[in-house]
Amino acid sequence: MSLCQPNSDFSCGACCGLFNLDLKPYEYRNLLLERTTFFKQKVDYKVSWTIVEFRKEREFKESTLPKKDEQIYNCPFLGFIDEVHSKIGCMIHPVFTGDPLSQNFSFYGASICQGYNCKNKESSNSLLWEKFLSKLDLDFFSYSILAGDPIFFSYLSDYIQELGFTLEEFVKQHPNVLVQIIKQRLERGNKNITSFEIDMDGNIFTSAKEKLEEKFQLEL
Repeated sequence: MSLCQPNSDFSCGACCGLFNLDLKPYEYRNLLLERTTFFKQKVDYKVSWTIVEFRKEREFKESTLPKKDEQIYNCPFLGFIDEVHSKIGCMIHPVFTGDPLSQNFSFYGASICQGYNCKNKESSNSLLWEKFLSKLDLDFFSYSILAGDPIFFSYLSDYIQELGFTLEEFVKQHPNVLVQIIKQRLERGNKNITSFEIDMDGNIFTSAKEKLEEKFQLEL
């Protein structure tokens, strides 16, 4: 699988602009349910104009939603991709449409949608984090907060190295400590994330240890 779509009951949609919408957790879910229901009612993959019309109607309907950054696009094709409404993803992805270029109906187009890798996904530690996070009791909201925040994992990896561990060693020897750090991160919510890993706080710290202590108030 991948960090975006791990082998679990949740997935990440941060790069589609989900968190650029300034909503409460339940409002994100309601919005995604609304999109998914409308998509199933209106879109026929074999009739291209229905996809165009869906995007047009959703963009208009969602134009008044509060945003963190007016310059960042929020893709209306992000919705639930499973029957129990736990995994989110692109509803016009080629795996569903059978058309390798179907994401050209989106704002960014197929080449960007399929070619973009966030800093966490392209990290050399992405597989390790995918396996670790897949074992936790998360949902699409909390998982997207984590998977869409490379600043957090960069700070955390640096801190672990300062303690004299490799990341793999620390995951094996101190999984409970990592769980507590992750819980601390989730308590801060999604305020630092839009869709392109912007550090909305703009905080700069002098060392990885100070970064974690400042951000998460946790001592190992």
